[in-house]
Amino acid sequence: MDIVDDTLREWRSSEFIYGQSDCMLSIGRYLARTGHADVTGQFIRKYDTAEGATSQMAAHGGVPGLMALAGAKVKQGRPSRGDVLEILYQDQDGRCSIGGVCTGDAVALRLERGMIEVSLKFVRFAGVWHGFA
Repeated sequence: MDIVDDTLREWRSSEFIYGQSDCMLSIGRYLARTGHADVTGQFIRKYDTAEGATSQMAAHGGVPGLMALAGAKVKQGRPSRGDVLEILYQDQDGRCSIGGVCTGDAVALRLERGMIEVSLKFVRFAGVWHGFA
């Protein structure tokens, strides 16, 4: 077991709650555990809806802005276990992104409906950051 496994176990066993344990705060906590700055305190209980989370993300520069806030360094090349990725997807409103943790050959994402892992060969990502400070 390592920090990635511990994080995924937590994501599987705890409830997703906007402003407390959503995708943004889950990545923030993961980064804090891996030696980055813990910036989650400035977001906890500041919103309680998907729209509120989206607004916070936009106000802070999206995934890249939040990664910079935590002090995570951009990584060139392929992600490896423990790295954080910005995964791109399309919803009814257009292009969106979400942070995830690389598990090796897949990426783990914390969603409202639970935690999922998707093979890296099936996702598009816009950025990779070193998972460990």
